[in-house]
Amino acid sequence: MSKAYQKTTGIAGYTLRYSSYGLTLVAHEPFTSRENAIKNETDLHSEIQIVEKVERKRIKDTDKGKELMLQIEDLKLLLEAYKSGNII
Repeated sequence: MSKAYQKTTGIAGYTLRYSSYGLTLVAHEPFTSRENAIKNETDLHSEIQIVEKVERKRIKDTDKGKELMLQIEDLKLLLEAYKSGNII
């Protein structure tokens, strides 16, 4: 958290985050102290603002995912060959 800017911005900083959901900007509230967090049972609070939402990517949409799908198909063929007795 950026303590140097807290007096200017009133917050503890920003995080620009990109994930499979899209691009988000997260504004972090200042952390006062561990003792205060324990006493008041509070946690870090962050406000999330969606900047750009994208169609969610899944593993199967990646190059590695396509590679895994081919391996799965090969394993299915191997299983069928075993079940039919073509291989022992």
